[in-house]
Amino acid sequence: MACGPNAVLTPTAVLSPTLAPSIPTPTETATAVPSPTATVPPTITPSPLPTVTLAPPQSRAELIAALQQVQAEVIGLVETQQQLLAHPRPDDPEWAGDVAVQASFIKANRLALETLVLPAAGENLVAGLVTAVLACEQAALAEDDTALAACLVPLQAVSLGGRGGEDTAVVTPSPLVGCGQTSVGLVPLTDLGAGLHMGQPGGLYPDGQNTPPAAHLAAGLAQAQAIQPRAADGSPDPAGKIGLISVGMSNTAAEFSTFVRLANADPAKNEAVVVVNGAQGGWASNKLVSSGSAAYWQVLDERLAENGLTPAQVQVVWLKEARSGIKNEPFPQEPQVLQAQLQTIVQEIQARYPNVKIVYLSSRIYGGYATGPLNPEPIAYHSGFAVKWLIAAQINGEPPLNYDPAQGDVTAPWLAWGPYLWADGLTPRSDGLTWACDEFADDGTHPGDAARDKVAMMLLEFFKTDETAQIWFLGH
Repeated sequence: MACGPNAVLTPTAVLSPTLAPSIPTPTETATAVPSPTATVPPTITPSPLPTVTLAPPQSRAELIAALQQVQAEVIGLVETQQQLLAHPRPDDPEWAGDVAVQASFIKANRLALETLVLPAAGENLVAGLVTAVLACEQAALAEDDTALAACLVPLQAVSLGGRGGEDTAVVTPSPLVGCGQTSVGLVPLTDLGAGLHMGQPGGLYPDGQNTPPAAHLAAGLAQAQAIQPRAADGSPDPAGKIGLISVGMSNTAAEFSTFVRLANADPAKNEAVVVVNGAQGGWASNKLVSSGSAAYWQVLDERLAENGLTPAQVQVVWLKEARSGIKNEPFPQEPQVLQAQLQTIVQEIQARYPNVKIVYLSSRIYGGYATGPLNPEPIAYHSGFAVKWLIAAQINGEPPLNYDPAQGDVTAPWLAWGPYLWADGLTPRSDGLTWACDEFADDGTHPGDAARDKVAMMLLEFFKTDETAQIWFLGH
C-alpha cells in the first residue's frame, strides 16, 4: 500500500461500502434487524444501539474475511472494556460513556452476524462466532470483568476455516509498562522536520514544515474572515453568535471541558463566540463513522440547543479522534485508516453544519504510560501522521476535501493543525513540553486534571495567537 499524503486508499470490499473514504472501517454500517431469539441481560449503563450490517458474501473467502473482521473488532472492544473496568472513574461521566459504547458495539456486531445473508453451507461457520460474541456481549452489558476475561479465550480461539489455525484472530497485545515508560525514543513531528520516521518525513505540513504553505494559509485567512456572528437561521447578524465546538472521544471531552471554563473566563474572548463541548465518551473514530453515529450527533445538537446555538451558527470545530481496537497493524497502514476515518468525519461536519468554515485538528497526547490497549505507543504517536496526511491531501487539492466553491462542490471545511500535543514522555521537546505519568488517570491513557489543564491552556493560547483563529476568537 502506498503511504503518505498522496496515498490512494483502496477499498477491500468485504463489508458494505457505504462510507467514504475508501479504507473501510472494521464494521461498515447499515441497518441490522435484531435477532428474535437471543436474550441478553439489561444494560447497566444504557447506550444507543448502533447498527452494523455485513454485505452478503459472494464467496467463501469473502465470508471468512468478513467474519475475521468482526472477530478482531469484538476482541478489541472486549479488551477496551476490560481496561475501562480495571480503572473506574465513577466521578467522570465520560467513563460511563466509554463503557456503554463498547457494550453497544459488541451487541451490534452480534446482530449483524445473525442477520448476515449466506448460503446454508456457511451457517456452521458463523454459528460458533455468534455464540462467542454473545457471551462477550452479555459480560459487557453486565460490566462483569471476570466474565469478559472468560469469554475472550473462546472468542480468540474460534476457527474460521479456510487455512486451519491461520484464520484465528489471536492478538498479541503491545507491551505495556505503565509509569516506567517515561520515553519511547520517538521524535515529535514538530522537531522531526524533514527527518524521517520509518521512511515518512515529519513536520506538521508538507516538506517537513510546521507552518502551512502560503496558499493554504491565505485560504484559511479568507475562511476566518468569513466567520461572523450569525442569527439562529444562519444569516449574518451583528447581535448573533459564533459557535465553536469540539468533536471527538472521551479524551477530547475531558480536555475541552476544561478549555470551556478557561475560555469563558478570559476577558479577551470575543463575546460572540459560544463554546460547546460536543465530544463524548466512547466515540472512537471507527464508531463515529458508523451509521450508528446518529446518536452522537443528536446529543451534540442537544448540547448546542442547551447553549442557545443552532447548527447554522456552528462555524469552527476542534477535532481530536483516535481509533479503538487497533491490532498490531503495520505503519503506515495503521494511521492511514485513521486518516480515512477523519476524512469521513470532516465531511459529516460539513454536511451537518452548513456555515462551518474551519476544522482545527489535534492528535493524541503521549501514550507510553498506558496500562491497557487504549492507544498505547506508538499508536498515539502515529495518530499525528493521520492528521498530517489528511491536511496534506486537502492542500494537494483532493476533491473529497474541497472547501472552495470555485473548485466544485464543497465537501469539507478548511483544515489545519490546532495545537500539536504529543511529546515523548519526560523527554522535553524543543518548546519544553513533557508528559509525566502523574498527569494522567490511573489507566495511563485518559488525561487527569493536570493533563486536562495543560491541553486546555495550549488550546487557549492557540486560539489567541494563531493567525486564522485570533481573527474571530478575539474579534479583531
